[in-house]
Amino acid sequence: MAKPNAKKPRRRRGARIPDEAPAHVAGLQYAIPLAIPTYWTPEQAIAVFELVDDLREQIWSIYQTDLQQMTRQQHQPAPIDPLEIDDDLPF
Repeated sequence: MAKPNAKKPRRRRGARIPDEAPAHVAGLQYAIPLAIPTYWTPEQAIAVFELVDDLREQIWSIYQTDLQQMTRQQHQPAPIDPLEIDDDLPF
């Protein structure tokens, strides 16, 4: 017999969840709070740094074209309205 109250994903207070979530993340948290310890040894810090660097490389290898296109769009200047020239004004 099915449980009448199905377990709902927990929401963190103040977290904004997109209206349409991609199917592959259904049921997962949308954000994971990340506190970086200040007591790591240099060896631990470099291990995490290398992990993040490897992760960045993997993401780039999969989404390179999309990331380039998005970056281009974000850095493109806003369109400028054409100037209206009033030829009737004396100079």
